[in-house]
Amino acid sequence: MAPATTVRDRIERLCRSATDPLALYRDVVPVLDRAVPSDCWCGLLLDPATVMNTGGYHDEGLPLEVLPRLLELEVGTDDVNQLPALARDRSGVATIHRRTRGRPESSARYREVMLPAGMGPELRAVLRDRGRPWGALILFRESGAPDFTEAEVELVAAVAPDIAAAVRRTLLVSEVAHRDAEEGPGMAVLRVDGLRIDVELASRAARVLLDQMPDSRIDGVPVGVVMLVARLVAAGGRRQSARVRLRTGRWMSVQLDVLEPADHDSPERLSLVIEPVAPYELAEVIAEAYGLTAREREVARLVVAGNSNPEVAAALSISLTTVQDHLKKVFAKLGVGSRHELTARMFFDQYLPRQLSGLPVGGDGWYLSARPPS
Repeated sequence: MAPATTVRDRIERLCRSATDPLALYRDVVPVLDRAVPSDCWCGLLLDPATVMNTGGYHDEGLPLEVLPRLLELEVGTDDVNQLPALARDRSGVATIHRRTRGRPESSARYREVMLPAGMGPELRAVLRDRGRPWGALILFRESGAPDFTEAEVELVAAVAPDIAAAVRRTLLVSEVAHRDAEEGPGMAVLRVDGLRIDVELASRAARVLLDQMPDSRIDGVPVGVVMLVARLVAAGGRRQSARVRLRTGRWMSVQLDVLEPADHDSPERLSLVIEPVAPYELAEVIAEAYGLTAREREVARLVVAGNSNPEVAAALSISLTTVQDHLKKVFAKLGVGSRHELTARMFFDQYLPRQLSGLPVGGDGWYLSARPPS
């Protein structure tokens, strides 16, 4: 077993250099396996607005023949340790044995999917960045194997934020690659050599957005970005973020992270991400598909993400009765009779077909309209 600190350091380096979320999972899990062994696993991408699965890597996961039933249980029933509930959990990491107090057979997923596949212990980790879930890592051990220990759970929880930030960044890379619109998001690579900062690479959107920053320039770089670099250096390389108001009046979020730490022979390289500051909401395509009003869309999104009616009321500052009225209208428009049926309908109507057609996922966690290049 490799020391936890060695595993954490190695995963942190992998996260810094990642450019594709599924390749990131394939690189990270073998390293994690040195301290947290598993017999099979899968890495998921999640829509941060609904916590629904938008794709993932399953080649080393459960057998394909059990996946249809697994999907039905995940989106159409109330089971143990489901991702929406775990996304709201303080740690975001848990095992099925702990959540059932040692009675995993009380879970339909365990009885109907895991046992038939020869699996026993299961560990799930929701990967959150800035409070939003962008992915999930699920580890399995064969039936009869010991459950994941507390130390193993803590290690997964410790590396989850780095993996989440890398997943988020690689989704932005995907969006820039498929749709480099001038309004963002934009990505750039900064080269920091002592006191000098140069823009080494930048997407078209990043160059436009940097030009629209109202600051004066130091060697062509906006002062606000220079100050963010200084903050990152002072924080020992920990990623930094800030909100910037452009000359156009639009607010943008700027995030800075280390791609390659400096050594004796080379300067430091940083990734710069600039994206619009906007609330995450259920994709407009869903509202259009079902004829939902703006408020109905918000209620549906919060319900699908696992919020109770009182929590929806509190989030939207409306009464419980109003929530119930909106939910009745949503049920009627979608032809469903329960919260679970609502979730299943949205997943099988809107998410799964896009996954199967191979649509790439963009920086907001929703599918890009353009098909991937052939």
